[in-house]
Amino acid sequence: MRTTLHNGGILRLVPPMRPRKFFLILLFRLFLLRLTAFSASPVQERADRFLKLANAGYQALYRVNSQAQWLAVTDVTPEHDAAVAATGKAYAAFNGNPAIITEARDLLAHEKELTPLSVRQLKQLLLNAAEGPMTNPDLVAKRVEAETKQASILNSFEFKLNGQKITANEIDNKLQNSTDLEERKAVWEASKESGPALKPNLVVLRDLRNGVAREMKYPDYFSKK
Repeated sequence: MRTTLHNGGILRLVPPMRPRKFFLILLFRLFLLRLTAFSASPVQERADRFLKLANAGYQALYRVNSQAQWLAVTDVTPEHDAAVAATGKAYAAFNGNPAIITEARDLLAHEKELTPLSVRQLKQLLLNAAEGPMTNPDLVAKRVEAETKQASILNSFEFKLNGQKITANEIDNKLQNSTDLEERKAVWEASKESGPALKPNLVVLRDLRNGVAREMKYPDYFSKK
């Protein structure tokens, strides 16, 4: 017990603080100190504003580009191919904008002041930029056009089995379900018929993919995966 001066000058006995109560108060104070220590730094606040804008733009363009690609896959026409190329160029123009690349790199230079989530998002932005860095817009445009052409060749290709047309879905079903080895071999060979049609543009596309990757300091396209 301890004494303390009460109102009117009367001494009053005050019971000592219980250990459990003291521990809870100490724990609360430590929590407040930790909360203050981890409050957002100016760099983190800058990253939050930047990522909010970048994510909004990315999501909007991704949606438009995905819709165009779906139409081109399900209904192969020159008009749908043109729409894929147009939305693909717009998508690349945003993701590969030099301002986005510069800001992401600048923020990552202060990685220790950022949350792990922000760091992952910034690194992903740079990976996205490597798909179409607008530091070389002509190269990016050629790459998008070659990607569109390659997809169109594959989407419009007519597979044949024993002289009869067969769809890609039917090929998958037969390879998965058939127990006839001769039939499975014939179906597998039919599935490879698109190779000769795809090869010429694939060689061009390989060089363009490696070219855009090198713009972002990657040795080749698959090094960034």
